[in-house]
Amino acid sequence: MKRFQIAVLLALTLTHGSFAENGANRMSQYIEKIKTKISHDFHEFVNKPVLKEHAESFVEDRQTELEPLAVKIQGQLQDMEEHFKPLTENVKENVNPFIASLQQKMESILQMLEEHANASSQ
Repeated sequence: MKRFQIAVLLALTLTHGSFAENGANRMSQYIEKIKTKISHDFHEFVNKPVLKEHAESFVEDRQTELEPLAVKIQGQLQDMEEHFKPLTENVKENVNPFIASLQQKMESILQMLEEHANASSQ
Protein backbone atom coordinates (compact mmCIF):
# COMPACT_ATOMS: atom_id res chain seq x y z
CA MET A 1 0.00 0.00 0.00
CA LYS A 2 2.83 2.36 0.88
CA ARG A 3 4.52 1.70 -2.42
CA PHE A 4 1.30 2.47 -4.26
CA GLN A 5 0.90 5.78 -2.38
CA ILE A 6 4.52 6.71 -3.13
CA ALA A 7 4.04 5.87 -6.83
CA VAL A 8 0.85 7.96 -7.02
CA LEU A 9 2.55 10.85 -5.22
CA LEU A 10 5.53 10.61 -7.60
CA ALA A 11 3.22 10.59 -10.64
CA LEU A 12 1.31 13.62 -9.35
CA THR A 13 4.55 15.50 -8.70
CA LEU A 14 5.88 14.83 -12.19
CA THR A 15 2.54 15.76 -13.76
CA HIS A 16 2.31 18.97 -11.72
CA GLY A 17 5.90 19.90 -12.66
CA SER A 18 5.22 19.46 -16.36
CA PHE A 19 2.00 21.51 -16.09
CA ALA A 20 3.87 24.24 -14.25
CA GLU A 21 6.61 24.28 -16.89
CA ASN A 22 4.08 24.40 -19.73
CA GLY A 23 2.17 27.16 -17.91
CA ALA A 24 5.33 29.22 -17.48
CA ASN A 25 6.22 28.77 -21.15
CA ARG A 26 2.72 29.76 -22.24
CA MET A 27 2.77 32.78 -19.93
CA SER A 28 6.14 34.00 -21.26
CA GLN A 29 4.92 33.51 -24.87
CA TYR A 30 1.75 35.45 -24.05
CA ILE A 31 3.77 38.31 -22.53
CA GLU A 32 6.07 38.37 -25.58
CA LYS A 33 3.03 38.57 -27.89
CA ILE A 34 1.58 41.45 -25.87
CA LYS A 35 4.91 43.28 -25.91
CA THR A 36 5.26 42.83 -29.68
CA LYS A 37 1.67 44.00 -30.28
CA ILE A 38 2.10 47.11 -28.13
CA SER A 39 5.35 47.99 -29.89
CA HIS A 40 3.80 47.45 -33.33
CA ASP A 41 0.68 49.48 -32.48
CA PHE A 42 2.77 52.32 -31.05
CA HIS A 43 4.97 52.54 -34.17
CA GLU A 44 1.92 52.36 -36.38
CA PHE A 45 0.26 55.20 -34.44
CA VAL A 46 3.36 57.41 -34.43
CA ASN A 47 4.03 56.93 -38.14
CA LYS A 48 0.52 57.95 -39.21
CA PRO A 49 0.61 60.88 -41.65
CA VAL A 50 -2.37 62.48 -39.89
CA LEU A 51 -0.45 62.70 -36.62
CA LYS A 52 2.57 64.21 -38.37
CA GLU A 53 0.37 66.77 -40.14
CA HIS A 54 -1.36 67.64 -36.87
CA ALA A 55 2.00 68.18 -35.13
CA GLU A 56 3.30 70.35 -37.98
CA SER A 57 0.09 72.38 -37.98
CA PHE A 58 0.34 72.86 -34.23
CA VAL A 59 3.94 74.09 -34.48
CA GLU A 60 3.09 76.47 -37.33
CA ASP A 61 0.12 77.89 -35.41
CA ARG A 62 2.24 78.51 -32.30
CA GLN A 63 4.99 80.07 -34.41
CA THR A 64 2.46 82.41 -36.02
CA GLU A 65 1.12 83.36 -32.60
CA LEU A 66 4.57 83.97 -31.08
CA GLU A 67 6.20 85.94 -33.91
CA PRO A 68 4.49 89.26 -33.03
CA LEU A 69 5.43 88.77 -29.39
CA ALA A 70 9.07 88.14 -30.36
CA VAL A 71 9.12 91.31 -32.47
CA LYS A 72 7.62 93.29 -29.57
CA ILE A 73 10.19 91.95 -27.10
CA GLN A 74 13.04 92.68 -29.51
CA GLY A 75 11.82 96.26 -29.87
CA GLN A 76 11.61 96.67 -26.10
CA LEU A 77 15.14 95.33 -25.72
CA GLN A 78 16.43 97.84 -28.24
CA ASP A 79 14.63 100.64 -26.38
CA MET A 80 16.18 99.50 -23.11
CA GLU A 81 19.61 99.39 -24.73
CA GLU A 82 19.16 102.97 -25.95
CA HIS A 83 18.10 104.08 -22.46
CA PHE A 84 21.00 102.35 -20.73
CA LYS A 85 23.67 103.40 -23.21
CA PRO A 86 24.08 106.94 -21.75
CA LEU A 87 24.07 105.50 -18.24
CA THR A 88 26.83 103.02 -19.06
CA GLU A 89 28.85 105.77 -20.77
CA ASN A 90 28.51 107.90 -17.64
CA VAL A 91 29.56 105.02 -15.38
CA LYS A 92 32.60 104.34 -17.59
CA GLU A 93 33.62 108.01 -17.43
CA ASN A 94 33.39 108.03 -13.64
CA VAL A 95 34.83 104.59 -12.95
CA ASN A 96 37.85 104.69 -15.30
CA PRO A 97 39.63 107.52 -13.40
CA PHE A 98 38.88 105.77 -10.10
CA ILE A 99 40.35 102.51 -11.40
CA ALA A 100 43.45 104.31 -12.71
CA SER A 101 43.93 106.02 -9.33
CA LEU A 102 43.48 102.74 -7.49
CA GLN A 103 45.98 101.05 -9.79
CA GLN A 104 48.57 103.78 -9.12
CA LYS A 105 48.07 103.44 -5.36
CA MET A 106 48.41 99.64 -5.54
CA GLU A 107 51.61 99.98 -7.57
CA SER A 108 53.07 102.40 -5.03
CA ILE A 109 52.15 100.07 -2.17
CA LEU A 110 53.76 97.12 -3.98
CA GLN A 111 56.87 99.21 -4.61
CA MET A 112 57.06 100.16 -0.91
CA LEU A 113 56.69 96.50 0.07
CA GLU A 114 59.48 95.52 -2.33
CA GLU A 115 61.77 98.22 -0.95
CA HIS A 116 60.95 97.14 2.61
CA ALA A 117 61.60 93.48 1.76
CA ASN A 118 64.90 94.36 0.08
CA ALA A 119 65.99 96.53 3.01
CA SER A 120 65.16 93.87 5.62
CA SER A 121 66.93 91.11 3.67
CA GLN A 122 70.18 93.05 3.56
